[in-house]
Formats: sequence, C-alpha cells, structure tokens
Amino acid sequence: MLSAERKYILARAMKISEKTYYLKTDLHRLFRGYKLYVSIIGVVAALFFSLEDNGIINNSVVTTYTMSTEMSGMMLVYVFCAFAYAISLGEDIENKYVRYQIIRGSKIKYIVSKVFVIYFSSILVMLIGTWFFLLLNRLRAPWVDLDIDDLSTEKAGQYSFLLQDGYYMWYCLLYALQLGLLAGVFSVLAALVSLYISNIVTTLAVPVLVYQVLLEYSGTGRINVFSFRAYNKLFANDINYFIFVLLLSIVPTILLGLGIYKKLNSRL
Repeated sequence: MLSAERKYILARAMKISEKTYYLKTDLHRLFRGYKLYVSIIGVVAALFFSLEDNGIINNSVVTTYTMSTEMSGMMLVYVFCAFAYAISLGEDIENKYVRYQIIRGSKIKYIVSKVFVIYFSSILVMLIGTWFFLLLNRLRAPWVDLDIDDLSTEKAGQYSFLLQDGYYMWYCLLYALQLGLLAGVFSVLAALVSLYISNIVTTLAVPVLVYQVLLEYSGTGRINVFSFRAYNKLFANDINYFIFVLLLSIVPTILLGLGIYKKLNSRL
C-alpha cells in the first residue's frame, strides 16, 4: 500500500511530467510535507540547546543569538536545514519516482529544480527558525542592554550600520541569511551523498562532519567557513561582502549540482 504522501508525489509526477513543471512539483512537496515544519521547530530548539545553561547572555538578544551560532548546537541547526528537503532525491530514487518525472521531460530540469529547492529550503528554515528564536528571546530581554554590552564585536564587523541605527532584528536576520547560504551548500552536498549511500542517518550526518572539518582546517584567507559570520570584517563595503559570500555559496552549489547530474546519469 502506498502512503498518502507517496500517492501524492506519484500523481504529481505523472501529471506534471508532460509539461516538466519540476519546480512546482518540488515546492508543492516541500510545503505540503511535514519535514519543513519539523525542521523549523528543530532549528529553534537547536539554537536554545546551543546556549546550554547560559540563558540570555549580557541581557541582549543580539549577543544571545550570535553566541548561540558559535556553540556546538549549531551543528544540529545544519542537520535540520538538510532534513527539510535534502533527502528527497534519495527518496525519489529509492521509490523510483525519478523515472516517472524525467521519462517525458528533462533530466537537467529535474536536477536543477531539486538542487534549487534543497538550497532554498535550507535558507528558509534557517531564517524562519532564527526569527522565532529571536522573538522568543525578545519576550525575556531587550535587543541590547548598552549598560552591559555595547556590541563592540558585532559593530567591528560587517553591517554595523544596522546596529548603530537600531535595526537589531534585521541585523540578526541578515546574519541568519548568510548562515543559511552555508547551510544550503551543506544540504546539497548531503543530497549528493544520498546518491552513494542510501541511509538517511548518514545523509543527515554530512553537514555535521563537513562543518567540523571546515572549522578545524579553515585557513586565514577569505575563502573559509568563518567568512559567513558577519562579525568578521572582510570588506570595507558591505555590498561587496555580501556578493562575495553569495558567490562563496552559489559556486560550490553549482559544482555539487553537476556532481548530482553525473551520478544520477550512472544510476538510471
């Protein structure tokens, strides 16, 4: 017997493959499934877990958030970002949905759609999860208590104008967006690994393992995992910095997408 979710995926695949609306199919699957919403809750929980017993740090929501992204719980955040949709590619192959979706369409469009939605869902989960985390902490503390914490570390980095002008929420969300760009790369990499190892636990462990390796072996140059953290001052111009971080995320994602295409060719 097919589950309701599997029947839906198969029906959408058979109906939409004629027009190759792969993106519409993937977005329907993302928003109709439970994984997206579990992932958002998971990100919120992981950020709180990351604080351990520290609670609100320096009576500041901004500092509490930036510190939570530095702790070990951040690895779980990347896992939940991948859980939202990264395992969908492996599921399609395991259940043979991929053949229905590309038999009368385009394999390239199928893969582009999958990579995009995996990447997009990771960013979305990071942003919404962070937003809820910020709101929950805002109920207990101010954005910043200047008598205790002047945010000197954050103001020395990128986007300091947001902090100076009091746009604390936007600073944190822009910070989260950049971490989401990193999470997107990890999730697409996890999807690639799922083509080699059909084990969900192993697939979801990829972000943790890769993140840990990158932390241990990141050099002192600009191209490393620390570049996604906005408190680092890499460029004098914030726009140039954001473009750099965007490219640092998109280029590996494209290369991983090519890897997915090559591996999928060999499996079909």
